[in-house]
Amino acid sequence: MGAGTIAAAAVLLIPLGTAALVQVAPRRTVANLVAVGGAVSLLAAVLVVTDRVLDGGAITWGDGILRLDDLSALLLFVLGVVGFSAVVYSVDYLGRDGSPRALPLRRLRRYHGFMMLFLFSMILVGSTNNLGVLWIALEGTTLISAVLVGYYHTPSAIEASWKYLILCSVGLVLALLGTLLLDLASLRAGATAGSALNWTTLMGEASGLDPGLVRLACVFLFLGYGTKAGWVPLHTWLPDAHSEAPAPVSALLSGALLNCAVYALLRLDAVTLRIPGFAWAGWLFLGFGLLSVTVAALFILVQRDLKRLLAYSSVENMGIIAIGVGVGGALGLLGALFQMLNHAMTKATLFLVGGSLTLVTGTKEISEMQGALAGAPTLGALLLVGGLALAGVPPFSLFASEYLIVTASLGAAQYGVAAVLLGALAVAFAGLMVRFSRIVLGSPGYCSFAPRAWQALASGVAISVTLLLALGLGLALPGPLAALLQGAVRVVNG
Repeated sequence: MGAGTIAAAAVLLIPLGTAALVQVAPRRTVANLVAVGGAVSLLAAVLVVTDRVLDGGAITWGDGILRLDDLSALLLFVLGVVGFSAVVYSVDYLGRDGSPRALPLRRLRRYHGFMMLFLFSMILVGSTNNLGVLWIALEGTTLISAVLVGYYHTPSAIEASWKYLILCSVGLVLALLGTLLLDLASLRAGATAGSALNWTTLMGEASGLDPGLVRLACVFLFLGYGTKAGWVPLHTWLPDAHSEAPAPVSALLSGALLNCAVYALLRLDAVTLRIPGFAWAGWLFLGFGLLSVTVAALFILVQRDLKRLLAYSSVENMGIIAIGVGVGGALGLLGALFQMLNHAMTKATLFLVGGSLTLVTGTKEISEMQGALAGAPTLGALLLVGGLALAGVPPFSLFASEYLIVTASLGAAQYGVAAVLLGALAVAFAGLMVRFSRIVLGSPGYCSFAPRAWQALASGVAISVTLLLALGLGLALPGPLAALLQGAVRVVNG
């Protein structure tokens, strides 16, 4: 077993092992255990990325069921960073021993256990070569994260959890039908029953697949996984779930889970691009993308709750990614994959900062957080910087990826697409700037800031990792990461 295979197996197994260990660990070691587990998972993900770039070949193990290529490694890097930040931030967010917010040991173990299982199920999405196993992993993310969404057990949290569970489960039933149709198309093309749903098998047989069956499969898969991605009109679970979930869970939902759903459709897109004359998937990406950015930008203008504002921004950014994939070509796909990475870092930062600000003020209402820069200078400054990053202001990384997607649209003569995208970006920019300026500027009025409610050590480390990446990737893209993005483009486009 090579170093790359060992690292790949470690990325998958460490969260699972940590979830088991926290169930028996004494209270004083639970927080340290999950922090170490998150850090080692991130390190293993970085090793996978390094191995992929240096070696250039896919890592395959588990009789071909598990496989990592450049696209997988990119998703694992995102999951590693966001997962590390979320679990480390949880140490302070849940309250240390002696804190008024400290949870009973049973609830503390349950929370961290489910967080690690959630991370494991998302890593499995990126590690499997089989589209059936991928569907199972995504269904697992739904069941596990539904518990975390309703973790506070308030009536609104329970309602949001049930809404999320029902809508995403219905969506995944549709995705299962699409997966079965792909299986049928693969069998008719000559695949064996044991390997018909392997992505590598589908890629090899793409030219022989029945276009009619694949077209129908695309409809079901886009409806199913599009629900998990939060695309309009399948997005209605997302604002409620993000608003009610604990802040670290919201960071994982927005920065990691949504990307897993898009990743599943990118695997489908790679297959359909190899079917002669088949453009159905590209049009579906464009349709969902344009609808999502337009509707989300308008909803951003009227939000009064900080977490719902960030949730609708996630809908918008998932739409931008879909547009990049739909425009296609090397530049469009590069912009989409870079947008996935940049949005994950930026949105994780803002959900974590927003969680700390909620602890300090006791509210999520934007109007009641006024004067954050004066009342809690560090958090106010972090929120302002994060808001500028989310709005796509240069030199932050979201500006670079959005620029690539607009440029790709113009280069492909998709002038209408570029016009709608630029219009939506302008509206969202205005809405975000107005909302964030209301929070950070002025004098504290409606609430009293209690800085001691925010324990800055672990939280500061977690926030710094994602914020520095959101800024740094806009200034300079490291060579290995640039190579990984280009390799992921080749995986899809060939």
